[in-house]
Amino acid sequence: MMHSPLDRKSPKSEADRRLFDAYRKMFLIRTAEERLAQLYLKNKIMSFVHFCVGQEATAAGVSEALQPSDKMLGNHRSHGHYLAKGGDLRRMVCELLGKEAGSSRGKGGSMHMIDKSVNFIGSTPILGSIVPLASGVAFEQKFRRKNEITVVFLGDGAFEEGVVYETLNLSGLFALPLLIVVENNLYSVNSPLAARRAPGHDVATIVKGFGATYRKADGNDFHDVAASARDLIASVRSGKGPAVLECVVYRHMAHSAPIFDESVRQEDTVERRAVTDPIKKLRAELVGKGAEEEVATIESGVTREVEDAIAFALEAPYPARETLYKGLYD
Repeated sequence: MMHSPLDRKSPKSEADRRLFDAYRKMFLIRTAEERLAQLYLKNKIMSFVHFCVGQEATAAGVSEALQPSDKMLGNHRSHGHYLAKGGDLRRMVCELLGKEAGSSRGKGGSMHMIDKSVNFIGSTPILGSIVPLASGVAFEQKFRRKNEITVVFLGDGAFEEGVVYETLNLSGLFALPLLIVVENNLYSVNSPLAARRAPGHDVATIVKGFGATYRKADGNDFHDVAASARDLIASVRSGKGPAVLECVVYRHMAHSAPIFDESVRQEDTVERRAVTDPIKKLRAELVGKGAEEEVATIESGVTREVEDAIAFALEAPYPARETLYKGLYD
């Protein structure tokens, strides 16, 4: 695992160190996703895959305020969530390729990742299904009086599922230590919000009606996400009950497939993405502080790490036939 160049250079402020760590994390997610998309196309890998290019700031901003013992769960688009929680890139790529060295021994693939060593408790692709599972994890934390919280990621389409409202109700009733992060990328597959929600639909009103705290952040801005997540996580950890953080983001790629798709976008256009890209904005901020050399070092190191992980995964063995049912419940 590569460390920030700040570890080897003159002392920096904690704020500067935080920004370098965040940039490294976001650049790792972006580089891995873009390189994996190329791999899928080149090798005609036809398994389902959902990339999070453009949404890196939510994963990095939320994970920054978490403790290692806090639990995280994700949905079908959770490569970035896993890496932000400290997940191993080699194990992730192996999992995507169905290899034995994968985080789920090659049995889960892109949408069923789990790695208890970093408290990434799992991801599920069925819309909204991960949310009640997360409330169960949070219930255990409260029942055992642990100083931990659970965070779960879902999309704007999943927020319209009934099971999410049921979870909000129970979480509010029992004041569970649960943070629900809604990554609102404005589309459910290709259906915009206006085609799916009644005119009076309001996330804040719904959330507050169940007794949860609500906050909205610009998901294209690391600083806004991090500050909002920090406040909500502190509230949840102090026993004030569940919270919902809605982050408005731009999904640069198609819903499912290693391709970039702009055919149905209105607000989320290529031109607007170029201006709002969270990684470009954070990079410009760091370079503006005179840290161009440090940024370049991070980028070259991350690029090598990604290429190494993919090369390792391509050579790694597939699971043996006799291990087909091994490890299903551990």
